[in-house]
Amino acid sequence: MFENIENLLLKNYIKINNSFNFDKITSYALSLLAKNNRKRFSINRNIQHFKAYFILKYLLKNNILKLEYSKEIKKPKNKREKLKKELRSYVIQDKIIFQNHFTRFFYYFLKPNEKLILQEKYDEVMKIIKEKFELYQSFCFEQLSRELIERKFQIHGVQSYWNKNLEIDLYYQDEKLSLIGEVKFKNKKICKNILNLLKLKAKSLNLIPNYYIIISKNGFSKEFYKMSEQNLFLLDFNDFKILLEDDENE
Repeated sequence: MFENIENLLLKNYIKINNSFNFDKITSYALSLLAKNNRKRFSINRNIQHFKAYFILKYLLKNNILKLEYSKEIKKPKNKREKLKKELRSYVIQDKIIFQNHFTRFFYYFLKPNEKLILQEKYDEVMKIIKEKFELYQSFCFEQLSRELIERKFQIHGVQSYWNKNLEIDLYYQDEKLSLIGEVKFKNKKICKNILNLLKLKAKSLNLIPNYYIIISKNGFSKEFYKMSEQNLFLLDFNDFKILLEDDENE
């Protein structure tokens, strides 16, 4: 895989870069969004607010990015209640998602290292990619996990849930079905304490989900596998075969 990245991407960088055709400030914004927490206003720290607004508007309109809408409910203001200092500036924000994985890869690894690539210092660039690749992959794995749950349950619109105090990787709720889940992209087996933490998150949100779902890159502990809760799904890499099978049938 890394050999292909060098031969097919780094050595063809100029051609690939020309296919995006964005100005310098837009490219910078995309590089920021590829790496940060994906909050809608996160690039405002580095780009003037007015420019950031129009850059996002353009990228959303042209299907480079899409919005993941926050499910957090804004609390009504109470004039008599004095807010804590850290809450006064808090704003509910939607999140930004790249429409395809390659665009995010390009702006995560290639564009920020353009100078090194053009100098043909491929070894240095590959070292950077290898060091950060697992971190990059973790969100890709989360996105594929959403697709997996949508296929398994025949639903659409699985996303994450976040507010000021917590984040849940997988969230879905309609009139008939409610589910929440965690996605773990780690090189170790996951223990049952992750389920306890997920249940605490559900309780804090007053959620009573039909299903709890844990998806692990490297499987689960024996103790976790032995749990016999009917509303618990434990999924690993093998379960993703359904996505490949569906692609082959199309």
